[in-house]
This record gives sequence, C-alpha cells and structure tokens, in this order.
Amino acid sequence: MHQLIASYLFQNKSCPLPGLGTLTIHVSGAKADFTNQQIAAPEPFIQFNNRETNASGLLNFIASITNSNTHEVTEALGHFCDDLKKGISVHTKAALEGIGDFVVDNNGNIIFEQSALPAAFLQPVFAERVIHPQAEHQILVGDKETTNTLMTELLSEKPGEKDRWWIWAIVLGVVGLLLLLLYFAELNGTSPFGNALKI
Repeated sequence: MHQLIASYLFQNKSCPLPGLGTLTIHVSGAKADFTNQQIAAPEPFIQFNNRETNASGLLNFIASITNSNTHEVTEALGHFCDDLKKGISVHTKAALEGIGDFVVDNNGNIIFEQSALPAAFLQPVFAERVIHPQAEHQILVGDKETTNTLMTELLSEKPGEKDRWWIWAIVLGVVGLLLLLLYFAELNGTSPFGNALKI
C-alpha cells in the first residue's frame, strides 16, 4: 500500500488519506544564482492538511493496479489509514515509506515531515546570462525606472561648448601689456606725458 500511495501522490500531486487528511505536493520556484552562472532546481515539498478530500480517484487507481474491486480496496485503504492513526497515537510517529513520516508536535497536532529527495533530482543547471544590446528592456536607475535606450542616449549626449571668454580676456591683456612696454622702451627717458625735462 505504501508504494501505491506514493505513486498516486507523485502522479496526481495530491493524495487523500481517509480518516486522516490529505497530502499535497507544492513546488517552490527555481532560484537564479547569476554569480555562479547556475539556476537551482525547483524543490517540491509535501504539505499535510487534516481536511479530508474525495478519495474516489485513489480508490480507482489502487483497484486498477491490484485488479481488485473498489469495495475490497476501500476496506484495505481504511485499515491502512487506521494503522497509521494508531501508530501516530501510540508512538507519536508513523512512517509512510518513500514519502515521509507523520509526527505529533508539542501542541498535539499531526504534522508531516517529508523524506529528503535524492540530490540527483535537484541538480542545478548551467545558465549564462545573455545580454542583447539592441533589445530594449526596463532598468532601475536610482529610484526611477527607465529603459536602456533612453539611458544610452542620455549618457552619449555631448555637453554643450563651454564659454571660454576668459581666455580671450587674458590674451588681450597680455597684448596690451606688451604694447605698453614697447611704448615706454621707445621713449628713452623722456616723459610720456609731455614737457620732457633734460638735465
């Protein structure tokens, strides 16, 4: 019965256990690790809910595998679930082979601890990030969202020509000083303001 329940659970992602509750498989998302160029495999985890669901699918599955009628299968499944409940109440633990264990926690609630999956099922895959420079995509700059094409245009704009009037002012000042020096050099001791005094 253990193998049949495990097979039904993994094929249908949900397995009702009459008188006990329902096991459901959920899958966590894959995780990207761009630093190591890997994507971790999504990890399935089994959740137990003490709410019972319709067991007709499980009964038909077991009946077709064992070539039995549904009445015999209903009785066998009922006895199996009763044995699980007895194991939980007496030993506070009951194993469901290939899947995990039912355990009673400190508050008296039944919880399910799944068996660890073989590492071969959870191997990461190699993932190299490919950047398409011509493709437009959203990027976050500071606290604003923009596109890569707008940022490229913004960063490639040449700043306007700077006003360099001060260079021309220095050049004209130097030329003026040179002219004054030449003028005074040609006077040779005479007063530049007229009425020269000769001694």
